[in-house]
Formats: sequence, C-alpha cells, structure tokens
Amino acid sequence: MPIIITSEVGIPLPYGTTAKELKGFRAKAHAYFDTVQELVNLGMPVEITMEDKAVSHAIVTSEKLPEPHKITPATIINLEAILTEWDSEILDVSRRLRNYVTNKLIQDSTLEEPKYRLKALELLGKVSTVGLFSEKIEVNVTHRTLDDIEGELEKTMQVYMGYAERVPDQPAAPPTVETLDVDAELSL
Repeated sequence: MPIIITSEVGIPLPYGTTAKELKGFRAKAHAYFDTVQELVNLGMPVEITMEDKAVSHAIVTSEKLPEPHKITPATIINLEAILTEWDSEILDVSRRLRNYVTNKLIQDSTLEEPKYRLKALELLGKVSTVGLFSEKIEVNVTHRTLDDIEGELEKTMQVYMGYAERVPDQPAAPPTVETLDVDAELSL
C-alpha cells in the first residue's frame, strides 16, 4: 500500500507564540516524524486520511504539540509536510524581500539627487554578497617562540651595532682536573 502525502499551504502558525516556542515545536514535530519514518522503513503501512489532515491542521494552528501516543503516524507525516512547506515559504519570502530591497536600491542609485544616490550606493555596497563597506576589522596575531624573537633581535643588533657577538645563555662549564693548568692558575 503506497504512502500518499499531500501538503496544504497557507496554514499559519499561531501569532501568540515566541520564536523559541516555534523552534521547540518544530524540533519536536521533526523528532516525531523521524520516529514514524523509521517505522515506515521497517514496513509499517501508513495512509493519510482526511481526518489525519484535519488533526494535523489543528495541531499547526494550536499552540501545543500533543503527546506522540495521542496522534497517529499519518497525522505526524502530514504535519511534517505542512511544516516543511511553511519553512520553505519563510525562506522564499526573505529571499524575495532581499531581492526587492536590492532592486529598489539599484533604482535609487540612478536618482538625480546626489545624497540619495550616494546613500543607495553605500547600502548596495553593504550587501553581504558585495561586502565593499563591511564594518569588520580583521586582526591577525602571529605567535612566535622566544628563540625566534631572540634570533631576530640578534640580527638587528648586528646591523646597528656592528658586532656579531652572542651573549651565552648559560655560563661556561667549570674546568675539569684534566683541562686545568695548575701552573697558569698559580702563576708559576
């Protein structure tokens, strides 16, 4: 038995919900759908009836998602289809709005009045895909070791001071008995 899913668009989510509540609603609905999808993959037949569609529409327009054991798998599948369509409509609306504003700014950039023309060009330059007037400052930090810094300092000293002596980092090792000249030490 094939699964026939038809989504209906134009079902708005309730106006009294916050963005956080909508995100939680969407996440729970998707989790429900993932569970049902696993059952469908295991061979459970699902057919969406008109009653399932009515319940899924009621869930979308309500402010609370029912417990998973209180709704049928077909209702969950239809609910996911409605919410997926709603998600794509939201993305499409923002894309159309961005294109509208960009096109309007392009039109305004040809106006006679210089201040309007310059403002439109400035705003076009700030569009994220253009990025001409981005107000982002990049700071590059280079980490160097102490030996690198000392080596660079030594080269600089050679250039300006004219000598290449290197101050030893550690004192010289004390002489051993074999290398010690007793007569020279005693000045004999």
